[in-house]
Amino acid sequence: MPPFNPNKDDLDSYLTRFERACQAFNVDPIHWSTQLARLLQGAALDVYQRMSDRDVENYEILKTNLLKRFRLTEGGYRKRFKQSRLEPGETPNQFIDRLRRYLHKWRIMAGFDSDVEGLENLILRDQFFITCDKSLQPFLKEKGKLSLDQMAKNC
Repeated sequence: MPPFNPNKDDLDSYLTRFERACQAFNVDPIHWSTQLARLLQGAALDVYQRMSDRDVENYEILKTNLLKRFRLTEGGYRKRFKQSRLEPGETPNQFIDRLRRYLHKWRIMAGFDSDVEGLENLILRDQFFITCDKSLQPFLKEKGKLSLDQMAKNC
């Protein structure tokens, strides 16, 4: 695989490609972090270098830190999902798959289940947040991941 170039590559797509390559070549997951580290450059390499010796051995911790650095958090995936448009040369099926991936990652990072109730709660919480009084939004953000009931009680 070519090295990750933070100026040209999309981290989300790069990590998906990296994980698929590791699976295809039967790389033991215990070595994924080391293999990824060899491919990092720029700000991504800085993330790796600032981690503790114990944490850099764990691919999931490295991945989480990289996603945070590149703002691919719950809010980042939400924004990508909401603002995505069909790109030139992208088929409708590819666009739907990309939207599905953004929604999936948004849901996981928000901590909701993948069942109908979980997706319903994700959508309701998001709609409640964006329509509530603007002065209340910073308070709700500070509180973190609140359930719908908790959000309603704090209003």
